[in-house]
Amino acid sequence: MVDVERLLSDLGAASLVELRAGLEVLAGAVSSRRPVHEVQDGGLDLPGRRLPLRTYRPAAGPRPRLMWFHGGGFVSGSLDAIDATCRQLALRADVEVVSVGYRLAPEHRFPAGLDDCLAAAERLRPDAVGGDSAGGGLAAAVAQRHGGLRAHVLLCPWLDGTLGLPSVRAHSTADGLNESALSAFMQLYTDDPSDPGVSPLHATDHGNASPAVIVTAGLDPLRDDGERYADRLRDAGVTVALRRWEDEQHGFPGMTTVTPAAEESLQWVADRLRELL
Repeated sequence: MVDVERLLSDLGAASLVELRAGLEVLAGAVSSRRPVHEVQDGGLDLPGRRLPLRTYRPAAGPRPRLMWFHGGGFVSGSLDAIDATCRQLALRADVEVVSVGYRLAPEHRFPAGLDDCLAAAERLRPDAVGGDSAGGGLAAAVAQRHGGLRAHVLLCPWLDGTLGLPSVRAHSTADGLNESALSAFMQLYTDDPSDPGVSPLHATDHGNASPAVIVTAGLDPLRDDGERYADRLRDAGVTVALRRWEDEQHGFPGMTTVTPAAEESLQWVADRLRELL
């Protein structure tokens, strides 16, 4: 496991390069890539930049479109790192998955990454959005702002940048995701972690969000983020499918070579997504 706390102890650029490289290696080591009908790299031309996209098609012909935002603490992650999960979702849910290579902090601080995700959703009009970890936070923020969605999918989402929920301290571990690492990521990302664009849990109105499918892990520091968010959505009258895998760690749905719960959780998500789409 990458020692994130050590790497980012001084929030230095060299540490960040090492972190990104380490997480790319880790992603490849814990997940298996399944063959799909078509994988196509492309992009969207936006003012002053091109936004990378990767599209996965499980078979020929039109399918509902799921737009995916990768995790990585808003400072790392990539289209390559989330490739295996996108393949799994495309095949299991029988959807076209469009993975978005949004800009990362600290080179591009909030709201740059969210702006990229919103621009992609506005241009491509997906039927659903989703994301893992920090990408789950982006997906929830998009779901609260972008109309016309039929679902949003969150895998071990990070939805409260203030780190104020009990599971953050209860499940921080020295060799995994912990409060110090989360705090370092958030300092790189924004000066205002309570902004609803950073922390969708803090939005004043959750009633505009589409139905949600949420996976949490019992040993995850971010467990309470997803479960409190589910409560807020239900209180606002939004349909929620929530399931906790009690003995799993943060990010386990992407660890298909490590735990059987990974494929089980992805199939559960795919089944719920089929029902909504």
